[in-house]
Order: sequence, then C-alpha cells, then structure tokens
Amino acid sequence: MAPREVTVGPRTAMPKGYAFLKKGIKYKTLHCRKLTHEAGKTVYVVESNKKVLGIRVPRDILSHVHAQANETFPARKLATEKRDTAMIRQAAEELDSQFPKIPKEDRDLVLKHGFKKYSGRVGRTSLIPLPRKVLYAVIAHIRHKHTKYDKLLEGGMTKDDARKAILKKIQDTLRDWGNKQGRRSSSE
Repeated sequence: MAPREVTVGPRTAMPKGYAFLKKGIKYKTLHCRKLTHEAGKTVYVVESNKKVLGIRVPRDILSHVHAQANETFPARKLATEKRDTAMIRQAAEELDSQFPKIPKEDRDLVLKHGFKKYSGRVGRTSLIPLPRKVLYAVIAHIRHKHTKYDKLLEGGMTKDDARKAILKKIQDTLRDWGNKQGRRSSSE
C-alpha cells in the first residue's frame, strides 16, 4: 500500500496522538515522513493558500526524530562542512582553470559571493555543471563590480538593454582574465 499523505488546512483539528512539525528542517521532515509511512500511518500536510506550513505526524515519531536529530547534529554538521569545503575547493580549481589571470581580489569575491550557502545564487545550484556555474558566477561578478550595470538599471533601463550596453566590457574582461571563449560565453 502506498504511503498516505493528506492535505489539510491549519484550522483542521489535530488528529489524536499527532503533533505539528513546521516546514524548514529538511532532516526532521524527511525522517518524520519516512517513519510515519513505515508505521502505516497518515502524514497530514498543512497548507494555507497553497503554501506548505509543515506536517502533522504521530507525536511519538516526532519526539524520536527530535532526539535523533540532536544526537546526530555534530556529525551531520561536520559532514556538511566537509562537503561545502570540497565544493568551494572544486569551484576554486575550476575558476583558476578557466580564468588563470583573474585578480586575486576578484577571485576571492567570486568564490565568496557566487558560491555562498543558502544564497540561491548560481554557484549553489545542482542543475548545471560546475564549469558553467563558475562562468556564470564570473559574468555576474563582472556585471556588478566592473560595469555600470546597476546604475543603468537605477536610471530606468531595462535589464535586457542594460546587459546589451555592458556586453563588450564583460567580453573584454573575460578575455583579459584568460577565458578563451569570451565572445560566446558572456552573452549567456
């Protein structure tokens, strides 16, 4: 039998023996869902205006997951830090490969800004390969730090027109920093 999940509103009465876990802690949500499904019980997804607020799961499962999360937190934190460090190191290697002449200050800013955790920036996505993430991060850095792009937008220019106006500067900078595909890459 497939796991059961039912969507309810925040005002729907709490089922007996259940408790609420607010949205936002992936580890707890994943484990509560998994254990509730394994127990053959229903997970109640609480939504308001088509926005998920959290889930309702059996109270004993939620208590178990809270305890487990506290016990495993140091190990999970260390593993995350190792993954993040490795990801930044790989990005730095790719950046050095694509842009061997990038000034150190710009290199550091691209890595710090373009790959910042929880930023939603291109460097954090898993949807595109690393070489392209690095290229896009460098283009964004040049756009905002080495051109009049932001001033053009503030002056009322559309995003497309502002990008066209600064295209040559981006292409030239990409080539200066060692990217051999400056013409093709910067228009992306």
